[in-house]
Amino acid sequence: MINLADITGLAGVTLAITASLLLVPPIRRLKRIHLGLLMSATAIVVAVPMGILPIAAYVRSFFGDLSITTNVFLVLAIFTHMSGRRPVDEKQKLAINGLIVVTAVVYYPLALGIGPFDPYRLGYGSLWFLTGLLMLALGAWAVRYYLISICIALSVVAHAMAWYESTNLWDYLLDPLVSVYALVAVLSGGLRAITHPDPFFPALKRDKHLVHSTHLEPEFDLPVGRIHTDTAQ
Repeated sequence: MINLADITGLAGVTLAITASLLLVPPIRRLKRIHLGLLMSATAIVVAVPMGILPIAAYVRSFFGDLSITTNVFLVLAIFTHMSGRRPVDEKQKLAINGLIVVTAVVYYPLALGIGPFDPYRLGYGSLWFLTGLLMLALGAWAVRYYLISICIALSVVAHAMAWYESTNLWDYLLDPLVSVYALVAVLSGGLRAITHPDPFFPALKRDKHLVHSTHLEPEFDLPVGRIHTDTAQ
């Protein structure tokens, strides 16, 4: 019988494959109803067993389970393109991407044995680690960086419920995929700031107005840069 860990793991891979369609320009330009049908059909094909196992299971066996943070990013990307709304402003994206990059740069070398301290051990129920995450989540919420707080909270809850086979909290918070995405997003954002400073930085000030505007084209940063949504119905 399939267990909760398998369901959530396969769901994450299905989300990733479905969201990857948004990286293809001709597909992004489809009308929303056609895009929705294509993505739904793709999800069904990926999730339904073909022979013994579904395609998602083979992909999962290679990449492993995606972190909760990655799943949140994937859901946001799909929601942004399908709804025409941008629930996360530019400041929040910059903040969480920067936090992920800094964490990954410190965490992965140490976890791979470069240095005397292994931060991966903290994920096995360290009270200090949980306290630090709580303080970070509360601080982020206080300054209205809600996405950081949501990702931390969902990761801790999923870990407590043993959604994945791993019993280490780090595997719920971070994975190589979201780390690479965040690094590319930060680098591309910095490049845009240098080459096109006027369009980029004023956007930070106008985000609170853009989110509620129905006349401007929404966007969500995927690893290849800004992806614009076709607002045609």
